[in-house]
Amino acid sequence: MSEEKDIETTAAFYWQLFNSSKYVLLIVLLATAIGLYVLPNIDASYVVIILLALTLSKIGFIIALSFNQLMKIIGQSHLLSHVLVLFGYLIILIVFSFAIDYTALHLIDSAHFKINNSSGSNGLLAFFNMSYFSLITFSSVGYGDIVPITVTAKTLVVLEVALRFFVLVFGIANVNRIRVNNLKT
Repeated sequence: MSEEKDIETTAAFYWQLFNSSKYVLLIVLLATAIGLYVLPNIDASYVVIILLALTLSKIGFIIALSFNQLMKIIGQSHLLSHVLVLFGYLIILIVFSFAIDYTALHLIDSAHFKINNSSGSNGLLAFFNMSYFSLITFSSVGYGDIVPITVTAKTLVVLEVALRFFVLVFGIANVNRIRVNNLKT
């Protein structure tokens, strides 16, 4: 089978998706470890700058993944199911990545966010709240029960919204390449 035909099989598609995104996943996991375990334990004024730098580097890798690697996959397989998996994967990656950033920022100083109906500030509850906030921010619903207060928190929100806009434009730009399989009767 040719390489173009191979990618249309489900196993080959997932294998290529994993291969093309393994470095991005590594960067996200490394930034997660730094953001959740190192930064909250540093008592310095520049710790939020480090967090913003980690966020910007993750955004750069996610955009590079979208343009370079995933465009190759879409170029080889235009199946609707593959395109939906690609965008679902990007959305999950972005929401999870920003949830980690929001959680790290909240653990550094809880004054970065105003959270209504909060019942404690342990790490798991903070991650749950910030995952919810990230998903609501990504979907542009914005209920207002969690509000960014500081410039740093607002900057992270703006970056997530900008990345969401990028993914939306990326998706719209590739709609004409989607092919729906015809069923033969």
